[in-house]
Parts: sequence; C-alpha cells; structure tokens
Amino acid sequence: MHHEEAARKLGVDPASLAPAPPAPRFATTWSRVRQEPPCSVCGRPSRTSGVIHDPEHGHRWLDRCRQCFLETPPTLPVPPGRFLAELGGVAADARLRLRTYTDESGWDGE
Repeated sequence: MHHEEAARKLGVDPASLAPAPPAPRFATTWSRVRQEPPCSVCGRPSRTSGVIHDPEHGHRWLDRCRQCFLETPPTLPVPPGRFLAELGGVAADARLRLRTYTDESGWDGE
C-alpha cells in the first residue's frame, strides 16, 4: 500500500501532518524516525516515516507506529511467490544458502 493509500485507510487528515520535503533522502527520513515523532494516527511513538502528497496541502510527513504500519503494509512491486523465486535465484548465484518460510507451506525444502 502506498503512503497516500495508507493515510486514507487510517483516516488521517493531511492538514494535521507536518510539512515535508518532496523527495527526502534516506538520511533525512532516518533522522526523523530516530526522533520517534508521534504516530499520525494514534499518537504512540512512530517506527516509520514517509511522505504523502496532498493536492491541497502539498508534501506531508506520515508517521506510523508499529501497529498502524502493520495495518497498512507496503505493496510489493511483484507477487510474493515471484519475489521469493527471484531471491532464491540470486542466493544460488551468490552461492549462499537460503531458507525461506511462509505460513502457507512452511520452510522451503522440508
């Protein structure tokens, strides 16, 4: 789920969010996370920060605590099965042992 979708799902009013740069560097976002601003939804210490763009209010920080983040997980650009298959291929090419676990089939190879 994208940050804008997460904000909508969680019922966050963009006007209540702090202004943010349009495309912050990782160091800027990491610095914000380390400050643990309050979650934009529930007020608990946040564990993740991202930027949303609202047509009326511009770029705003969306800070989420662990629970609010888990309720709005990010969307993978590829299906999980394909991601795991590609990850296995990369690990094999690098001669690394890789074991993956999914709640559907258990440990891969067992």
